[in-house]
Amino acid sequence: MCALASELVTLDGFPLSGRTRDGLWTVQSPMPGWFNRPSPKTRSEPRVIGDGGFRTPVEYGSRQITINGLVESSNHDYLHQAVERINAAGFRGNVKLLVAGHGATQWAMVDPRPGSEVDTEFLTENMLRFQIPLEAIDPFKYGEARSFSAAVGEGFDVYQRGTVPAIATVTVTGSLPGGYELLLGGRLVTVERAVTSGSPHVVDMRTGILRVGGAVDRGGIVYSELFKIAPGMPQNFYSVARTPGTGTVKVAFNDTYI
Repeated sequence: MCALASELVTLDGFPLSGRTRDGLWTVQSPMPGWFNRPSPKTRSEPRVIGDGGFRTPVEYGSRQITINGLVESSNHDYLHQAVERINAAGFRGNVKLLVAGHGATQWAMVDPRPGSEVDTEFLTENMLRFQIPLEAIDPFKYGEARSFSAAVGEGFDVYQRGTVPAIATVTVTGSLPGGYELLLGGRLVTVERAVTSGSPHVVDMRTGILRVGGAVDRGGIVYSELFKIAPGMPQNFYSVARTPGTGTVKVAFNDTYI
């Protein structure tokens, strides 16, 4: 990764590239773990009777990211302030790492990497080297947020410009006494719980959990084939009321990358 005028790297909202009060920050190439795919997790078991073996689905381990950089300043005291900022950036974990200026803007939620320490070294009175080891428990990276909506009963296209399927949340509002059905790519989710004014339904397609008015509802979904938003060509999303009623459905997700 080379420094570009359009480059922006931030950790928990603090810029690690560009000029700040502390000096000129530069993230050095190649920022290991960010641009490459994490290691896959899979295993196979031999067939006792028959050729070959059985294999498990391919999943991915957490993303191990290392940020290497330099800070150059005309003031040595400012370099010490930069060290304090580096030590504090994301120290509680579950913060956003964002990278822009190298293709699509992407971000991931990261924690301090267990067993590793932030490393800083004064190269000169005016230059500092730093290294920040991070871990993204969720190995996927996310980009632009997208949402699509229409009245219940009206089909509409959904799409994303990532590279792997994206997980959506579906919000249904209005008055639907008999519940509703959601359909995408031949997969169906059926909700029998009534939608009432002021108590929107939110269906999480990652977990299959339905929330009604913000509270988890454990019995409202009676049939569930959770679906994802494939990258590439638009897909037709459709919703239908199970009994007469009116409502609005919104599908929201982020471009998703591995």
